[in-house]
Amino acid sequence: MSFAKSSMISIAIGVFVSIAICSGKTYECDESQCYFQLKPMETNEDVNSMKFLLTYEADSVVVDLSDSVLPTIPISLFVDNGHKIEKLDVSASSLLAIQPDTFAQAYALEILNVKKNLISKLHNHMFANATNLTTIKCGSNKIKDIGEFTFQGLALLEDLELSNNKIKNLPRKLFAGLRRLSVLQLQQNRIVELEETLFEDLAELSELDLSSNSIEKLSKGAFVGTPQLAKLVLQNNRISTIEPDTFSSLRLLKALDLTQNSLKDLPNELFHHTSSLVELKMNNNSFVSLNQGLFGNIRTLEKLELDNNILQWLDGALFKNLRKLNTLSLANNNLRNFAPGTLDHLKSLEVLNLSRNGITSIDAGLFQRLRFVEKLFLSNNRISSLKNRTFNGLVRLEELYLNSNEITQINEEASDVFCAQQFLRVITLKGNRLTRFAPETFECLQTLNVLDLSDNRLQNFSVALESLNVLDLSNNRFTSLPDDAFAQLENLSTLKMDNNYLEGIPKTVAKLPNLALLSLRNNKIKSTAADNKLLALKKLYLSNNEITHVELEQYEDLRQVYLDRNRITAIPETAFAKYRKLRNLDLSENRLTGPLENLFRYNEDLNELRLDGNPLGRITSATFRGLGGGLNMLSLKNTSLIELTNNPFEPIVYIGSLDLSQNNFSKLGANDIQGGEWGFYELFVDGNGVNFEDLSGLRTMLGAKLTTISVAANSWLVPDDFLANKVSLVELYMKGAQFSSLPDDFFRNTTGSLNVLTISNNQELSILPTHFFKNVPLLKKLTLSNNSLSVLKPGVFDPLVLLKLLDISDNPLVTLDKELFAKTYSLKDLILRNTNLTVLPLGIFDSLDDLATLDLSENHLSALPTSIFRKLYSLEKVSLEKNGIVQLVPGVFDGVSGLKNILLGHNKLSSLHPELFSNMRQIDGLDLSHNKFVSFDLTATGFKSTVLVLGLDSNGLTSLKISPTLEGLSVDDNKLSSIEVDQSEDSFSILTQLSAARNRFTKFDSFVKFRALNFLDASFNDFTELDAGLISTQLQALRELNVSDCSLRLIKSDGIRQQTALTHLDISNNNLTSLEIGALSTLPSLQSFAFGGNLFDSFAISNLITTLPELRNIGLEGTQWKCEFLRSLETPMQESFVSYSFKPQEEGNQKTCAKDFNGVCCV
Repeated sequence: MSFAKSSMISIAIGVFVSIAICSGKTYECDESQCYFQLKPMETNEDVNSMKFLLTYEADSVVVDLSDSVLPTIPISLFVDNGHKIEKLDVSASSLLAIQPDTFAQAYALEILNVKKNLISKLHNHMFANATNLTTIKCGSNKIKDIGEFTFQGLALLEDLELSNNKIKNLPRKLFAGLRRLSVLQLQQNRIVELEETLFEDLAELSELDLSSNSIEKLSKGAFVGTPQLAKLVLQNNRISTIEPDTFSSLRLLKALDLTQNSLKDLPNELFHHTSSLVELKMNNNSFVSLNQGLFGNIRTLEKLELDNNILQWLDGALFKNLRKLNTLSLANNNLRNFAPGTLDHLKSLEVLNLSRNGITSIDAGLFQRLRFVEKLFLSNNRISSLKNRTFNGLVRLEELYLNSNEITQINEEASDVFCAQQFLRVITLKGNRLTRFAPETFECLQTLNVLDLSDNRLQNFSVALESLNVLDLSNNRFTSLPDDAFAQLENLSTLKMDNNYLEGIPKTVAKLPNLALLSLRNNKIKSTAADNKLLALKKLYLSNNEITHVELEQYEDLRQVYLDRNRITAIPETAFAKYRKLRNLDLSENRLTGPLENLFRYNEDLNELRLDGNPLGRITSATFRGLGGGLNMLSLKNTSLIELTNNPFEPIVYIGSLDLSQNNFSKLGANDIQGGEWGFYELFVDGNGVNFEDLSGLRTMLGAKLTTISVAANSWLVPDDFLANKVSLVELYMKGAQFSSLPDDFFRNTTGSLNVLTISNNQELSILPTHFFKNVPLLKKLTLSNNSLSVLKPGVFDPLVLLKLLDISDNPLVTLDKELFAKTYSLKDLILRNTNLTVLPLGIFDSLDDLATLDLSENHLSALPTSIFRKLYSLEKVSLEKNGIVQLVPGVFDGVSGLKNILLGHNKLSSLHPELFSNMRQIDGLDLSHNKFVSFDLTATGFKSTVLVLGLDSNGLTSLKISPTLEGLSVDDNKLSSIEVDQSEDSFSILTQLSAARNRFTKFDSFVKFRALNFLDASFNDFTELDAGLISTQLQALRELNVSDCSLRLIKSDGIRQQTALTHLDISNNNLTSLEIGALSTLPSLQSFAFGGNLFDSFAISNLITTLPELRNIGLEGTQWKCEFLRSLETPMQESFVSYSFKPQEEGNQKTCAKDFNGVCCV
């Protein structure tokens, strides 16, 4: 490849030439591939006056202008060279437009790439003379308008990409004449409708992607004229209807994706003519059932996905003809049972996914005919036991996933459950309730490589499996292991026992000759010492233990050592001496004091070193002696350093990332922070505890490769030449820097590199000149929060056409000019929080059709203009909390149909217009908390069926009516005594989460109508009794129940049923006189139980633990327990791994006690 030669100026960077654009300049290239990276030195250069002299003698030349900064493609490029430019790449170059005659002389052009620009329009006949074009890439622009004849004459075009634009309408003749087009990408636009003859000329089209649009219906003529179509992607639309003959002409279709639409059923004959279909995806729809004959004619189908629907039943003959199917995924449905023989016809099935279906047991014959299945997923169901014949038929099974079920044990009667699966390589039982398993359960599996038993209740382990490579026993209840527990695991290479109760490295580990990774994080280990040598161990994870000293003599070849969050005060100078290949060392959050000289002198291969969170106090060059190979990361965050003297980092050739944050430097002088021969790539000095007096070291440090600088302190001065040599700087954070202005050329050296800029906590910065950002046109993120900006002039952000995030929160702005954001076309996140705004001028957001998040909270907006958000087509979240909004007129939210989260808390609203949000497809969350509503009737609004979660905390509500489609409701701190729901047998409430604390409910019966509840907080109401029988009968799905502080005197247990879902129960701070432990036997899954603050001061801990086998913690706060009684609880609680839980205390309301035992107050 040749690198361009400019007759005016050229600056070599790496392997390409970056050229500053100047008017009238000529660029030369004498090779077949010419790469020009053009960067503007001025904002008013005449792009069309540029000249390109391409002197390569052959007929064709490739021109690459990607990653430039150009407003448009220079017309002269083809005027002078149109007969030889075969390929042009102008991607990611900030193009605002393409002029209609740009390609008038592009006679040789075959491939055009203008992706990732800001082009908004394609003109009619713009390619009329570029008749050799075979590929056009226009994806990721802002194209709204396409002329009907834009592509006319391109008879050779094969690949057309228009994805990720703003296209709403496709003109009827747009693709006319494109008979050789084979790939058409239209995904991520705003297409609502497909004209019936739109694709009629596309006889060779093989791939069509229409995903992530707004298509609602597919008619029978939608794909007429595309007989060669093999792949059709319609994922993530709004399709609710597909006519029976829609796909009838697609006889060669092999892959169809209908995932994430609004389909509830499909015509029985829909796939009758798609006889070549190999892959069909219909995940994330609303199918309850499927017609028996739906798949009858697609005998070629190999992959079928139906995840995330609401299927409750499958016809026994549904899969009758799918004899070639090798993958079937039915995850996250409601398929608790299967009709006999449902899966029997799937003779070729290799992968079966039945996860997340609520399956409680498996019929012994379900898998009988599935002899070729290799992977079976049964995770996240409710399977409680395994029987010997459970997996009969699965003779070739290799991977079995049973994680997150309710299996308590695999006893001797079921010990052969896996033995018929002699090819099993992976078994995961993570997240069950296993307390034991018969030793022979796994010993019959001679090929087992991976066994995951983590997150269970195991206390003992003994398995003889020579084939095992990976064993995970994390999150169990091991306090120790027998010396021979792993004696017959000779090939084990990875052992994880994190989050147990081990006090030392088990001796049995020494009997694992091939162990390469040992992870024992979050135990109670006191020492790193091992019983015997571990010759193969390379990775040792001992984070968050109780280690006080380091002994590593038994480890021969460590490469990664993690000893963070322990209690180490000192380390012998020779501790790491023999580990010359050590790559990662984490000693953070210990008690080490500096300077740690010569500790790492033999670790020249060290790549990452973390010392943060130690009270080092001092470091010297001897601290890092021996680290001549360089470090990718060195963290000295929060290490009590007050100075760096004599350049302590000089021995290190380079440091990729150096973090000096949260220390107390008064200076970083020229001799303090120069680093080694190659310097630094990233430097962080955030949260400095004192003001900087001298930052000359940052100014003079080697900057050619520096990509990130982050400096934060209460106050520091920015040298005028701070960025003088920082030509590669990508991210710059200046927090607490005090300046009222910067030199005009301050950012000049970062023109071609700076993407992220933060200027915050500057009380002197009150105004920005309009040219402030002229030299940073590539900015993607700009934060100007917490300054003293009182005005932002129109045009100040105009150079930032690529900006995606803008944060100007916490400034005293008061008003914003209508044109302020006129050129920030690419914004996705705009934060205007706490800027004293009183009014928003209509049109201020009209250029921001990519905006997804808008934060206008904590201002003084008492009203919003009609249609203020009218052009924010991509808006998903708007925050309007803590304004003074009294009323919202109906048209406020016109144009934002995709809005999903609306935050209107802490205003003065007392009513909403019924049609206010009626244009929105789905509102994930609507927060109206802390307003002035006295009554609220969701069913009387036009958005009653679209709101999923509603927040109405701290209003004055005395009445409330909700719709049955609501899934989450929070009404804390109101005056409610009931909640009305509009439900029937055909439309019952699906409310799953309800928080109604601090209201006026006197009967718990008010809540049992919500039978889908899994979370209920009814605390601080006024019940005198609780009917546990009614709860267990009506609220079987309940997982968490809080009825604390309700004046309860009685819990009735008449008619009580077993409630296996309940895991958290809080009955604290009531008037109960005793704890009826016997009644708790119906709660076998209870893990957290708070009952302090009642009228009893003792209970039988042994009975409680026996009755609740899953109990993890108890809450005793609120009662004056006797200290002696609490001491009597300690041993049985420790033996059963039960601990205390404590409620979070409100600020300013912290309780203190004269005496306590393990944190619980006592007398």
